[in-house]
Amino acid sequence: MKRCKQDKELANTSPQPFPSNEPNPETLEAIREGDSFLATGESGRFDNGADLIDAALKAPEV
Repeated sequence: MKRCKQDKELANTSPQPFPSNEPNPETLEAIREGDSFLATGESGRFDNGADLIDAALKAPEV
């Protein structure tokens, strides 16, 4: 029986360790930034999800 190419590729890989449940430094910084923004009580650039989607649909493609 022949093995497909994907099976051969997977046979030569080693299992990867599970990711840590602890956030990395970049995630912790993003959390701190979000918390400090929310603490100001200021509104964001968009008042609701509909405004955000509308702006995204009007944005030029890159």
